[in-house]
Amino acid sequence: MEIKVRVPKGFVLEKAVCNHGFFMMAPNRWMPSSKTLVRPLRLPDHRSVRVSISQPCTTFLSINISAPDEPSLYSNSRVIKDQVKRMLRLSNADEEQLKKFHGLHKDAAKKGFGRLFRNPSLFEDLVKSLLLCRASFKESLELAEGLCVLQKRLNIEKGVVDPGKRGRKKQSFCVEESWGNFPSPQEVAIFKNPILLNKKCNLGYRAQYVHELAKNITDGKIRLMDLEKLCDGNELYQKLMPLSGFGDFVSSNALMCMGFYDAIPCDSETVRLIKQVHQREDCDKKNMNVMAMEIYDSYAPFQTLAYWSELVDYYENKVGKLNELDRCLYKNVGGSAIEKTYISNS
Repeated sequence: MEIKVRVPKGFVLEKAVCNHGFFMMAPNRWMPSSKTLVRPLRLPDHRSVRVSISQPCTTFLSINISAPDEPSLYSNSRVIKDQVKRMLRLSNADEEQLKKFHGLHKDAAKKGFGRLFRNPSLFEDLVKSLLLCRASFKESLELAEGLCVLQKRLNIEKGVVDPGKRGRKKQSFCVEESWGNFPSPQEVAIFKNPILLNKKCNLGYRAQYVHELAKNITDGKIRLMDLEKLCDGNELYQKLMPLSGFGDFVSSNALMCMGFYDAIPCDSETVRLIKQVHQREDCDKKNMNVMAMEIYDSYAPFQTLAYWSELVDYYENKVGKLNELDRCLYKNVGGSAIEKTYISNS
């Protein structure tokens, strides 16, 4: 089954996908040779369908669904479209923000940069923001993979995926190899406590944060739809900060995912960028926020977009174009790994 989605003038799929570490994290798969994004998406009945997103021409995207042409898929085409549009920031509001940012940042406009890739759901964005905090990027990749392996195992236990009987109709909804979809809050909350969750996917201390977040969502204490409707970034920040594990970095990263770009998610990558690109050798974790404000406040309210534009350039100068990078090299993006790679290639 194929679904087509119109895109605005100037839209380029690889530029909208390959600009944030999220696109490298399971269950996202970017295929450089065909310029295609492959991943499972969730239907309202909780089944997952594998989709391949490509751009055969300048005016539309092609979403190919690897599943039987059932009536339920046709009736859920809007659900699939909405998830794709969320990932690629194809709403009218996103388009208006992009135009305003390009008016402030001519270099980003020339490069076609400004649609920061995100995931099909806010829950996935929030959990992956937790996985990126205080971890090497290699570790973050492994943590995301562990959660997707867990999701597939849960489906096997429920009989949704049966690797031993490929002829069964339900098998059409399984995902390649050992990954399933990214788990939903309900699937994480199945575990009675974070210790049991950690035994299944080795999240370490983050199991506490991920489990508590999922439980709060399933118990109705956190309403993701209400969070996404908030129009005030400061109010959203204040609601996120008290959550377990949500310090300044994770909360600012969540704001970025939700279209608020004035709070830069600063971490060790920020320190490295400011030192090496802006020659501010005195930058450290104590003053990085202040220095980031000095450098990027002229692009308000799009400081994070300006910062990320430089960060992508920095990475690509070290490891090559992100949209051409082989999956086995993703672990070399970010942190001390990028410096080691750069030195060995010098």
